[in-house]
Amino acid sequence: MSRIDYPIRLQTELEHAITSGEYSKGQTLYVEQIASAPNASHAQALCVLNAAYRKGLVNKTAEETFVVLGISKPIIESVFQHAAKAGLTPTTEVRAVELEPASDLVASKLCVPVGSWVYRQDRTRNAAGQVIANQRNYIPLEVCPNLEDQDLSKSSFQELLEGKYHAIVAQADETYGRAPATESDRMILDLSEDAQVLCVERISSSVTALPLVWAEIHVRPDRYHYVAKLWPSLQALLPTL
Repeated sequence: MSRIDYPIRLQTELEHAITSGEYSKGQTLYVEQIASAPNASHAQALCVLNAAYRKGLVNKTAEETFVVLGISKPIIESVFQHAAKAGLTPTTEVRAVELEPASDLVASKLCVPVGSWVYRQDRTRNAAGQVIANQRNYIPLEVCPNLEDQDLSKSSFQELLEGKYHAIVAQADETYGRAPATESDRMILDLSEDAQVLCVERISSSVTALPLVWAEIHVRPDRYHYVAKLWPSLQALLPTL
């Protein structure tokens, strides 16, 4: 299904019916039921139900049968929210939002088919007026259709996902390491040719354990006092950088 063919209207209607309580918790939904909407096809109905399953709005009990879970309460704090609470005045510059086919690596991280449409979002993360990280997010198209039209300059991306798109983050798995700075890192973070960066990889998933976002965050290691506040679990790694 191409970007142009994606059934945004049908998805919006389904999500509204779930989040408003029109479809109650525990109710069974069938593909043919959703496909009965005006101008909807079987393929489109299956697509939007699978999107709702990825977001945790429904559970999947059979290939074309789903049970409503409803909207869950946010429980995972975003880096933006954590930084704000720490008094770091976080801001984000979104440098690019592009729709592209999922590579083998991206597909494996997001549990989507190779070649399916995903958003690549390039961002510069700032705290207390200083650039601290070069970040790249990958998000399946069905999680946030029309992402390119959203303003993230003064808000958390996670808040956008959870508020506008009803994709509640229930689990965030992070790994840490260090690596040579990429060409993009050197430009965005103003680093030398031989510099290394602190790498934070974060996979955010819904209550159905399906990935919503894969983020690669490359941090200037000399911003120790900021990084330690944002990722306390990195304290032991920082002295080795």
